Amino acid sequence: MEFFISLLIMSKILLSFEEDYDFILIGISCHTKDYRLCWEINKALNTDLIRAENLEISKKNKTNSFSFYEFIDEDNYLEYYLISNRGNDGYLIAEQKKVDFFLLLKGNTSLNQIQDIICKINSLSLVLTSFKIDPNQLKSKQNLLF
Repeated sequence: MEFFISLLIMSKILLSFEEDYDFILIGISCHTKDYRLCWEINKALNTDLIRAENLEISKKNKTNSFSFYEFIDEDNYLEYYLISNRGNDGYLIAEQKKVDFFLLLKGNTSLNQIQDIICKINSLSLVLTSFKIDPNQLKSKQNLLF
């Protein structure tokens, strides 16, 4: 009995968890201000992205700030976030330097819906290109968790 009790006391419980990157990420390249792109996306996708507090990422005693817009579509259970890739002191996702903005979608979306969104964004005159990005392939993907 003593052996069992001491063994029980000495055992450790280790908890491990994986980050959940269960969202759709669309990279957008364009040479315009964030508010102008937001206005155009709102018209094209029939959304109401509004400015929220900047997304702030702290590394090595430096805080980098990125413009951040959001829209919660309660009817379709979708969340839209438009985030600038360029901050005051670097990139949100450094390995995607040619991407100016990210459109992050949370919720249930079909492949057809995603393709339709990308097509509508690409049809905007101020957008050079937009494309789907696999967040699991990004080194700095943890910056997209908020």
